[in-house]
Amino acid sequence: MQLQFYTKPDCPLCDEAKIVLQSISAKTSFVTIEEIDITKNLGLFTKYKHQIPVLELDGQQLFVHRITYWKLIWRLRWYWIRRFLARLTN
Repeated sequence: MQLQFYTKPDCPLCDEAKIVLQSISAKTSFVTIEEIDITKNLGLFTKYKHQIPVLELDGQQLFVHRITYWKLIWRLRWYWIRRFLARLTN
């Protein structure tokens, strides 16, 4: 599972989020994080400049601004449950 983490330099909320993401990544082998600096892409900067940090999974925003450890765990588990149930119904 790959998460997209939209960030930029000199962003205190981004720094807090990085700590949470590093903790999750260190404890699980199935989560990888792609860190994307929005200042290197005008389109992304325009889209996210007032929202960062943003965390996405499969194009769906999981978090905007504050990313907390337990909420992220809960949302990742919910994502896996939905995928599992979708496979059962197909």
